[in-house]
Amino acid sequence: MSSEAWFGEYYDSVYSYILMLVKDSHTAEDLTQETFMKVIRNEHTFKGNSHVKTWIFRIAYTTTISYLRKKHPVLYYFDLHAYTPKNERSSEEIVLLNSQQKQFYEALHQLKPSYQQVILLRKIQGFSTKEASAILNWSDGKVKMSLSRALAAFKKELEKGGFSNETLI
Repeated sequence: MSSEAWFGEYYDSVYSYILMLVKDSHTAEDLTQETFMKVIRNEHTFKGNSHVKTWIFRIAYTTTISYLRKKHPVLYYFDLHAYTPKNERSSEEIVLLNSQQKQFYEALHQLKPSYQQVILLRKIQGFSTKEASAILNWSDGKVKMSLSRALAAFKKELEKGGFSNETLI
């Protein structure tokens, strides 16, 4: 399979992953394009040791983290939010979110970035622990522990927003 086919197959999921991190559609588009430019340039280095999607998401992750470090180095260093998503969404994006999706999105972005990362990769994108470990360059144990802590923190944030235990399935 060529990088052009990978683009068609993985563009949407890479874009949505990056959008959840940077919270701005234009920046997410730019970073997704940059990710796929790197994929094309480095296609020859893909050895097949992991699934191609894992390899592409590793490139997306490093591209996005590099952007965030350059954009807000002090905030990134202290593991704080680089953006306030409430003010950066277009009116079209707000209209598209129903109230539960909006609460979910807002609760997710109250978490520290490492918790956001592990929830996005494991629970939203559906990567295995091993794949998430490869993307984040963490040990399997760190992914498992971070996910457990992230989900507990996420549940608390959702409950603050009015979700009940029955809603949180």
